[in-house]
Amino acid sequence: MLIQTKREGFYTDSEEDHLIFFMFPVPVGGVPLPSEFGACIVFAIAYGLLVPFVVYRVFDRRSRTVVILGIILQILNSTVQFSMRAAAIHRESLRASSGFLKYTQISFGMGFVTIANDLVNLLRCVQVNPTYGYGPGGRYDESPASQTKDVMLEPPSEGDADHPRARRVVRRFALLMTLTVLASNITGSIAASRYAEQIFTDQARADSVFDLRYASAGVALLAMILLASAASWSLLRQPRACRVAVYRLFAVCFALSIIAIYRLAVMHIETPSLDPSLPGTLNSPAGKALFYLLHVLPEWVAAAILIVPNTRKAFGTGIIGDYRGWDDSPAEIQKRRDKQERVETGSVIPLRDVVGQPA
Repeated sequence: MLIQTKREGFYTDSEEDHLIFFMFPVPVGGVPLPSEFGACIVFAIAYGLLVPFVVYRVFDRRSRTVVILGIILQILNSTVQFSMRAAAIHRESLRASSGFLKYTQISFGMGFVTIANDLVNLLRCVQVNPTYGYGPGGRYDESPASQTKDVMLEPPSEGDADHPRARRVVRRFALLMTLTVLASNITGSIAASRYAEQIFTDQARADSVFDLRYASAGVALLAMILLASAASWSLLRQPRACRVAVYRLFAVCFALSIIAIYRLAVMHIETPSLDPSLPGTLNSPAGKALFYLLHVLPEWVAAAILIVPNTRKAFGTGIIGDYRGWDDSPAEIQKRRDKQERVETGSVIPLRDVVGQPA
C-alpha cells in the first residue's frame, strides 16, 4: 500500500515534487504528547498506589500465591512505564527512541494478556475446588482450597459427592485456555517486537505487524468470552462454587474485553509518519482520551480487583493453585495420609513449625 504526498505533508495526485511513503500501523496510544501529561501522572500514581498491596501479598503468608504473579509484574511494569512516558513528553531523545517505542507497544499489547493468563489459573481453582467431596474418599485434602486458611469456599459437607470426571474436564479446559492465551501472547509479542524503525521502510514487515496485532487482540477477546462462559457454567452448575470469586472473574473478563475491543477498533488505522500533526494517528485529544478511558483504565481496574482484595482467600488458590494434572493414585493418597498421621502423633516435625510459617 503506497501513497504519494507532497513534502509539506498534503496529499496530492500531482506528478511533481512527490515522495513515496510506506504505510504502517499507528502505535496504540499514539506518541507521548504534552496533552496527556496529566493522564500519565495520574496512572503512574494509580499504579504506584497498588504497589503496597503487591508487597503485602508477597510477604503475607495468608495471601501469598504465585497464581497472580503475572498481575504483580504487570503492576510494577505499568508504574515504571507511565513514569517513563511522562518523562518522554519533555525529553525528545526518549520520545524519538525506537527502543522506547517498542517497549510501550509491548507493554500495552501484552499487559492485559498477562492478566488474562492469570485469570485462567484462577478460574481453574474456582472450578476444581467444588468438585471434591466429603470424607476420606472425597479427596478434599488434595484441593488448593484446603491449603488456604479462612478460604471463602465452604468445605464439603456430608452428602457432597466427589466428581473426578468434572475435575478432568475442568483441567483439560484450563489447558486449552492456557494455549489460547499463549497464542495471543506469542502473536502480540512478535508484533510488538517488530514495531521498530524497520516497519517505516518495509511494507511487508509493516503488514505483518498489522496482521499479528489483529490476531493477538482477536484471540484475546475469544479467550475472554470463553472464560466468562466457563464462569457462567460454574455459577449455574456448581452450587458450592465461591460466588464472590465468580463475580470477580466476570468483572475482570469484562474489563479485559473492553481493551481487546478497543484495540480491534483502532488498529486498522495506518499512517505514513509518526508526526503527531497528521490526522488519524490517535494523537488528537479525543484519541488520547479514548485510549486512557478504554485501554489504560480497564487494565488498572482489572489489576486492582485481583490485587487489593485477598485473591488467595476468595479463589482458594493455596500457594501455587491447582497444579495437579490428575488425581493422586491410591498409593500417593496413602503415603500422604501416613505422613499426616505421623505429624499428628508428633513423630515428624512439620516444615511449617521449622520455618515458623503456618500453612
